[in-house]
Amino acid sequence: MPTSNEPGRSSTSRVFAILHACGRNSTPMTLTELARRSGIPVATAYRLTRELIAEGALERNDDGSLQIGIGLWELGSAAPRQRGLRRAARPVMRSLAGHTRTVVHLAVASHHQAVCVEKVTGPRAVANVAEVAGGLPLHATGVGKVILAYSDDPSVRAVLQGASLRRYTTRTIAGPARLASELARVRDARVGYSLGELTVGTVSVAAPVFDAEGRFVAALGVLAPEAERVDRLAPEVRRAADAISRRLPAHD
Repeated sequence: MPTSNEPGRSSTSRVFAILHACGRNSTPMTLTELARRSGIPVATAYRLTRELIAEGALERNDDGSLQIGIGLWELGSAAPRQRGLRRAARPVMRSLAGHTRTVVHLAVASHHQAVCVEKVTGPRAVANVAEVAGGLPLHATGVGKVILAYSDDPSVRAVLQGASLRRYTTRTIAGPARLASELARVRDARVGYSLGELTVGTVSVAAPVFDAEGRFVAALGVLAPEAERVDRLAPEVRRAADAISRRLPAHD
């Protein structure tokens, strides 16, 4: 593998640096910002992003900004563990969406964000940003808080070390200390809430999903209008998450 003009850094290393930089950010980035975050010269980043766009690993928006492409997610979703999770979750999610009439989504950890891997839309669904293969901020969503509370992935836990967190609305928890207290409550209740913290007028409720050996694997969440009583949704979401857990085998 040929090396770059950065000593000791291969082309593969630079490609993954770009992908990781995109994956850690929940919003699209400019080429300049992507180059800065990945530590790669702009000219090199430009060449590599063109190749990644051609392969579907990255997508370029109308304004020129870049984000993770659906092709990369499709490749990742081919992993047996991911297929098994989605297969086990789908019938339970359909039942929950039909009963609560909400948007139901399943998310897994991916570096500094939650990635939606499955979604079912109920008949009374609200507009939402949880698109399949799309990233969600960990600190401002129900599924994200559950992931933060239960995941032992160092890159996920690093979110708590930040000096500040992006504020999406006036209700977003932007301080790591306050977020840590919130996560303690998530673990105690086995449920996470986002009350208008990502988008105004909506609430989300989420619960953890575990494999047969009790290891955390995903977060199941519902998104509803702000007027919805989250205390009524919480038991249903927990029961659905437990139902998915019972359908999962142990990891190898």
